[in-house]
Amino acid sequence: MTPREFAEVAIEDASSGYEPPYRQFLASGEPYRSLMRHNPWMKVPRAGEALEWGAGHYYDTTVARKHLDWMDKDLPQATRDISRLRRDFYAWGYCLIEDGLSAEQCAWLHDRVADQAAAERTLGLAHLSAAQQHVWALVNKGDRFVGCMEFDPAAVQSGLLIERLLDEAMGPGWNHFSFLANISYPGCHPQGLHQDQSFIAPCFTAEAPVLVNTIYILQDVDEVNGGTLLIPGSHRPNGQAGEAFGRLPPPINLEARAGTVLLMDGRVLHGGAVNRSDRLRYIITNSVVKPWIRQQESFLLTVSSEVLAQASDKFLWRAGFQATSTRNMVEGYGYTGTGKVGDPNGDIAHVRRAMDAGGYRHMGPLSMARLADVDPADLGAGRIQANHETYRSARYAERLRGIAS
Repeated sequence: MTPREFAEVAIEDASSGYEPPYRQFLASGEPYRSLMRHNPWMKVPRAGEALEWGAGHYYDTTVARKHLDWMDKDLPQATRDISRLRRDFYAWGYCLIEDGLSAEQCAWLHDRVADQAAAERTLGLAHLSAAQQHVWALVNKGDRFVGCMEFDPAAVQSGLLIERLLDEAMGPGWNHFSFLANISYPGCHPQGLHQDQSFIAPCFTAEAPVLVNTIYILQDVDEVNGGTLLIPGSHRPNGQAGEAFGRLPPPINLEARAGTVLLMDGRVLHGGAVNRSDRLRYIITNSVVKPWIRQQESFLLTVSSEVLAQASDKFLWRAGFQATSTRNMVEGYGYTGTGKVGDPNGDIAHVRRAMDAGGYRHMGPLSMARLADVDPADLGAGRIQANHETYRSARYAERLRGIAS
């Protein structure tokens, strides 16, 4: 008989009047509650609502060099100087890599994204919001996109510099969170200002970001065609009495030339701007995160079998195909993985390939009474263990014998 203390009625009785110690924090609504309290001009217009100009709304702004609140500030400028990029990223929460893409790389990405997006619209497959069209799963939609995720200089000429800055911001070993195109169409609504690492809210990492965005600017952007809205320096909280934020300065529109790469701290308040031109505006957003964060795009399922067949160890590592004792294990495979590039003890691409081939059999219940019915080589985990796990050595066999004795 189940003990009374485990029954629902007993649990409810014992919980009457109890105040969980974390309830107030978890229900705080931070950081957005304090943002809206102290900055009511951030209110997001409802879908279909007419936009107001000249009334002080967050989306009614301009580029920094024209903005009265920002024109005299030493804000980030496009540069190839890594020392200046480091200072800008730390001080303002973003930096601009001049010619981060070559002219040829930028043109290829622009044309490929534009063609893909048009085809998805025509076929009725497009992902549309009031603010943008999103083209997801870019990894499957052109061979150079894989190079972008690897920061291969052949695809992104500033790739090695970007990797260094990402390592310095988050530590090595980060994974890709998502990789998509953001297309603002004429007359689109603005996004609300938000932090891309809001998934950990109300927690706020004041010390360092857990997400950094790498944004490829595929055409000149400004206040007319919807250069991204952002509030410089908003990666640092300025609130009091338990609030994340107090009053903040207004946002600016990003102004950048085609081929620029924007690195942005995941805590910076930003959003898609209104496109007031008569043409589509294209950017690509490549977000990376600490490896313990669940990915926005499930690359383990998204990556096509064709891409997987050609994937490098570096790509598999960045896409989350390396398991450790704390993440991504499959039937225990990966527990001895280091999480490092190419480690055979945690390379769960073997599992995905076996599943694609239709030959992965899960272990299920086993019994000593029916051992003759089981061949470990018929089990997916068994084949992977035998073929790839280097730790299953003579010492492992000796340990097994010791337990049995």
